[in-house]
Amino acid sequence: MVKEVHDEGYTVVARSDVEAAQAESTAKPSSQPKPPRNQTAFFMALAVGSIASALGFSTLQEKVFNIPGFTYGGWMTFITYLTYSGCGLLESTVTRSFKRNASLRDYALISILAMGGAYFTNWALNYLNYTTRIVFKSCRVIPVMAFRSLVVGQRYSAVQYGAGALLVVGISLFTAGDAEGAPNFSGMGVGLIAIALLCDALTANLEERQFFRIRTPASHAEVMTYLSLFAAAESFLVLCVTGELQSALAHSSLHRETVPTICAFSMLGYVTVCLVLLLIKHFGATNTEVVKSMRKVCQVILSFVVFPKPMSWKYLAGGALVAVALYALQRTGKKPVGVEKDKEKDKDREGRKAGGGGGGAGAAALLLPGAGGEHAAGGPAGSG
Repeated sequence: MVKEVHDEGYTVVARSDVEAAQAESTAKPSSQPKPPRNQTAFFMALAVGSIASALGFSTLQEKVFNIPGFTYGGWMTFITYLTYSGCGLLESTVTRSFKRNASLRDYALISILAMGGAYFTNWALNYLNYTTRIVFKSCRVIPVMAFRSLVVGQRYSAVQYGAGALLVVGISLFTAGDAEGAPNFSGMGVGLIAIALLCDALTANLEERQFFRIRTPASHAEVMTYLSLFAAAESFLVLCVTGELQSALAHSSLHRETVPTICAFSMLGYVTVCLVLLLIKHFGATNTEVVKSMRKVCQVILSFVVFPKPMSWKYLAGGALVAVALYALQRTGKKPVGVEKDKEKDKDREGRKAGGGGGGAGAAALLLPGAGGEHAAGGPAGSG
């Protein structure tokens, strides 16, 4: 089985802890990286690094939306994807890994959804507070569960459905707090972020199947390079069709800090995802989720500190409900009802295939830009 780990702006798809251990046990010992002697220090370095880069990402991105007159989410999406593709190409050059394993057709088609997730997220930020965006993007598990339930037929326990309902209530309360304090709040922002979540959910499932579940899985540098190039071209086309390009260029010429700041937070988003992959590889997806949960809490707190907003009890109550619901889903999400037999079959197949075709050591992973502001593909996008 493949476990999805959603990172703001990116979607990281990786093997679960159990499967990673199984794959390691069947691989040649000499091919596996030796763990560092001081595991605690290494873990802390990766955790602190990923949190720090993610905080830098979210702070700089919110700073762009606080530039007077900035309402150009499409322009941000275009520059972000250009930066991602440049980072992916640079990594491929450094590692001398230029082979493409996934098809260009798949990259072109899936990039439309990835770009849509980023574009609608950035557009929604014209009507929502940045903290509300973080909370919404943290809850993309809801459309993912719905998609798998309807399309794949996966069943969930009563606790999981209850946690999903609690998640909806928490988001609603948090959004209500936003409506009270945000001067530019509009229901349109909620609709746009909902569309973005649907795009992200579809993107995550398609990426997993087309880029990761293939004979020779694509590297994250390959995916970031090709997917981002296609998404950049598509977002540029949207800019031209909507007429946003000319006004965005004029605004960026007047406020020269705009483009460098977007490039800076995009690079931080790429770094965040790379550190998350190292955490998954050396310490497993479960420990990584703990770090990511801490990161989201820090992002929300920092947003309120750096960019003060009117405080409301609805923010506190909604945030608490979301945290409890996500914790419950994380604890119970490893054993969805009715799939235990399928898991065993998958493990058997994984055991037979291990050592055969390029999954990497321990935790093969895949990144996607998609949230214009995290995995996802748009920001850690790149980290959300």
